[in-house]
Amino acid sequence: MKKLGFYVLSATAMIAAPMSNGATDLETITVVGSRTERPLKEIAATIDVIDSDRIDEELSRDIADLVRFEPGVTVSGTGSRFGLSGFNIRGIGGNRVLTLVDGVRVAEEFSFGPFLSSRRDFVDIDSLASAEIARGPISSLWGSDALGGVVSFNTLSPEQFLSDDTFYSGYKVGYSSADKSSMGTVTIAGQQGSVSTLLVATLRNGQETKNNAAAGAEFGSDRTAPDEQDNKSRNVTAKLSWDISDNQRIGVALDSFKSETDTKILSDYGIFSRGTLVNSRTAEDERDRTRVTLRYEHTNSSLPLLDSLILTAYWQDSESFQDLTESRTPPPYFANQMRKRLSTFQQEIVGATAQFSSSILTSNTSHTLTYGIDYYETSNESVRDGGTKDASGNPVFEFSPLPTRDFPKTDVENIAFYIQDEIELFDGKLLLSPGARYDKNEATTAPDSLYLLGNPGVATPVDYEESELTLKFGALIQLTDQLSAFGRYSEGFRAPPFDDVNLGFTNFLGGYKTISAPDLTSETSDSFEVGLRFLSDNAEISVTAFSSDYDDFIASAGSGHCPTAYRQFGCFDPVDGFLVFQSENISRVSIDGLELRFLLDMGLIGLDNFGVRGAIAYADGEDEDTGEPLDTIQPLTAVLGLSYGSEDGKWGGQLIWTGVRAKDASDISAGSALRETSGYGLLDLIARYRLTESLSANVGIYNITDKTYIKWADTPGIGRDAADRFTQPGTNFSVGLKLEL
Repeated sequence: MKKLGFYVLSATAMIAAPMSNGATDLETITVVGSRTERPLKEIAATIDVIDSDRIDEELSRDIADLVRFEPGVTVSGTGSRFGLSGFNIRGIGGNRVLTLVDGVRVAEEFSFGPFLSSRRDFVDIDSLASAEIARGPISSLWGSDALGGVVSFNTLSPEQFLSDDTFYSGYKVGYSSADKSSMGTVTIAGQQGSVSTLLVATLRNGQETKNNAAAGAEFGSDRTAPDEQDNKSRNVTAKLSWDISDNQRIGVALDSFKSETDTKILSDYGIFSRGTLVNSRTAEDERDRTRVTLRYEHTNSSLPLLDSLILTAYWQDSESFQDLTESRTPPPYFANQMRKRLSTFQQEIVGATAQFSSSILTSNTSHTLTYGIDYYETSNESVRDGGTKDASGNPVFEFSPLPTRDFPKTDVENIAFYIQDEIELFDGKLLLSPGARYDKNEATTAPDSLYLLGNPGVATPVDYEESELTLKFGALIQLTDQLSAFGRYSEGFRAPPFDDVNLGFTNFLGGYKTISAPDLTSETSDSFEVGLRFLSDNAEISVTAFSSDYDDFIASAGSGHCPTAYRQFGCFDPVDGFLVFQSENISRVSIDGLELRFLLDMGLIGLDNFGVRGAIAYADGEDEDTGEPLDTIQPLTAVLGLSYGSEDGKWGGQLIWTGVRAKDASDISAGSALRETSGYGLLDLIARYRLTESLSANVGIYNITDKTYIKWADTPGIGRDAADRFTQPGTNFSVGLKLEL
């Protein structure tokens, strides 16, 4: 029979795996949707699973490429010195989307002022076995920050390479013209008796991502070309697994990621900042993440009422360091100065989990209970340092004390208890999945002299405590052998961020200040989702509708928010006359949407080896307090693809069209500085060829029609700069070779 060689773009319980032998593989397993290993078809939720084969075939370089063909999920960061941000799912992004690597939280985003922006791009794509994306609130399973969804990265394991052999080695090289980047990955796995090991090492080197703008100014805010960059990264993932017995295993995992980015910020050359002429700016930025995990699994337990247990303990340290050097000329513009800004954000997390599973059978009902304890503690600190010297090397007085901290050292402790019951009725035709989780979140501050002396006059930092109970209920009913319906209610929450509660800063020269917000409460969400799925040997079709309400959204002082209490004074403090910024709970937001997916084997109409896939994602969001559109909503996006796979399976390819609707003034909130974007259509071609049994090649040509366009997700970064600098690459290509021995 024929191999379709085609991947689903599914955000439903459809399958992100190739159709084989004219049939759909309905057994792709997900964990993020239920904390248990379940086929996607049994999950009453919207889940994407992107596996390593698809990552190879689509030649993904980073997390933005990972979701290139996933309508409703985006990653921004084009044209920025600070690189890629986190995920936006159905219009909710930033720290409101929980990101995990092997169950461990990726460090939170933190930004303060123009020279500190710590983001969440701490993962190398080549280390992944799969990425699972859960759309919508799911805090009842994963706790705080799962307000808008969860992205769970699962790294490679020895077992994936050693099913039939005791040794495996793989070598991969690649090149992308979009950023002139090259990469190389070595994968080695081996087994000796009951012990198996894995080592994955990746090196990447590249430059700035090109755009498709016409030639313009070379310097300043009118510059249309991207700022010049040199990027380097390396990632090492090492694992050891010991099968103690047939049903017991101990595993140790190590992740080490490091990225270095050097930027000539040519778009800042020649601009004026508060009357001072900026002659040049260069930056040397680094991101590091190191994680160690110890895991014990016991399956098929002989203990009463206990089927399995999983115990984990982990430690992770993440740091963003950003070094800016600026040549400047202050009024009266006679002498130059040299200014340095050194910014660091560090987050350390230590945690442990205990998860249990029990099965209870009755005469007509099957219960699978999943329950456990989740504990973690984060230690958070930020430092800003630097200074200014005149042309003779003498220090220049700084109006803001340095070094300083933007928030006091803070430890945040979270302990949670959760339970879920997966209930099968009527011979499995009805699956119910109620669940609940209780989280207690406690923050303890440790203000030191660096914080107190650097922020004179700020309020004394406060310790605080929040707790939340979140619920979910899912139902999936098999209407016929091929048609099923599902529905889900789920809740999400996000505890008050430490950097919003106790943020403090005063700029005497600028005449503004940020003040703490001790009365913040948790952000919460309620989401309803219903859908229909049709699954047969030759077709998968699904339609999903969702409606989500978000309460007590926190408007961050770091985004320039004027607190309600000071609006009657024009946002100025009547006591000292300073402009005031403060975080506060203000917004009620609603988001509704519709997603349609299909995958068809064209052999049904005589086109053997051909397949067609399609996906459409639409969402509409509104700030209920103001009636204004929600600017984080992405425009309607559709993907349509045609695939072909050869009879012998040696080669194949996909031609993929992506269409994105325009974002005009009616879709943008009044008073927003965001710019309208035009609609666009893209055509991409990706192909694979197996040269020998061990050697394979992948090729991708993207934006074949050389379309000039700007992603809506990138518009917040434009500001007063030339919009053309934020366009995406024109026609570009990627190639990859993989040797497996």
